[in-house]
Amino acid sequence: MSVAGSEKIKVLIINDSLTVRMILSEMVLANKNMHISGTARDGLEGLSKLKLEKPDVILVDLEMPNMDGLTFIQNAVAYDKTVPIIVTSSYSQEGSRVIFDALEAGALDFISLADSIVENKLHFQEELFSKIETASKSNPEVLIPEKILSIKPVKKTKGKAGTATKIIVIGASTGGPKTLCDIVSKLPGDLPAGLLIIQHMPSNFTTKFAQRLDEISEFSISEAKDGDAIQIGKGLLAPGDYHMEINSSQCVTLNKEHKRFGVRPAVNVSMITASEIYGENAVGVLLTGMGQDGAFGMKMIRKRGGQTIAQDEATSIVYGMPKAAKDLDAVDKILPLDQIPAEIVRMVTA
Repeated sequence: MSVAGSEKIKVLIINDSLTVRMILSEMVLANKNMHISGTARDGLEGLSKLKLEKPDVILVDLEMPNMDGLTFIQNAVAYDKTVPIIVTSSYSQEGSRVIFDALEAGALDFISLADSIVENKLHFQEELFSKIETASKSNPEVLIPEKILSIKPVKKTKGKAGTATKIIVIGASTGGPKTLCDIVSKLPGDLPAGLLIIQHMPSNFTTKFAQRLDEISEFSISEAKDGDAIQIGKGLLAPGDYHMEINSSQCVTLNKEHKRFGVRPAVNVSMITASEIYGENAVGVLLTGMGQDGAFGMKMIRKRGGQTIAQDEATSIVYGMPKAAKDLDAVDKILPLDQIPAEIVRMVTA
């Protein structure tokens, strides 16, 4: 749902904690471009407020009485696919799988309440504003949760092992988890290339996300560790809060150098080093997301003889990063989501 520039963003808050509802309401009202359309104590009340108040963005907790957040998301998406939903939860790494269940059910994004809402209020508020603003400009109806939920675990097929002489680097931000699930589930495990994935995501969620990707992909996908070799049929997901580079030995190195475009891991960091090490044997793919991260990295891959793909506007949940790459003349192919896996295969095997 896209909100006109002159209108305030209407936010519906659903949380069983009165304290959290009050804190989130106070934060939202501190932004002159936002206001509270309503609050609810559980998913059942939230559904009534959704139909009555017509919010632009919904903030919802997962653990609630009467109707939990996951059930609310499923019902809300069935009622109106155009309203973006942001999960607000205190789950840490141990419970993060339920966050991905929510994303697969149709939630657009999530923000962790764990400690940060009190201990680092200013940083949390800035992140909250950014996510609400991004959500208000998003296109959530393209998520098609039933398509993502239909992706089943696959058996790994053993291909040729060894150091990869070709590499695929995929970057994504808002809306990326669902989009990445769709792409990696369609890549053949015997593709003669290594795979690097950079998804803007907090550090306590990337381990579980890597496990989810591994379940549905013929590639063996894991959260990257410093020194991991880039190998054929192996995928490495950048861990949250670490940049992932490639060294001359074709291994990844992780670091906590300054954020790029406000994010770490940054897509640019991985793509630039991929272009330096792999040259014409690099394929860069930039997917849905707000901002400009990855655009310059795509440009460097293309400049050094590699090939690049950007997701098109029609299928992007947020058409920010792909557009930035297009505007930099850094893209060889602009494609809808369902055509990207086949084009990756074509570029790698050509």
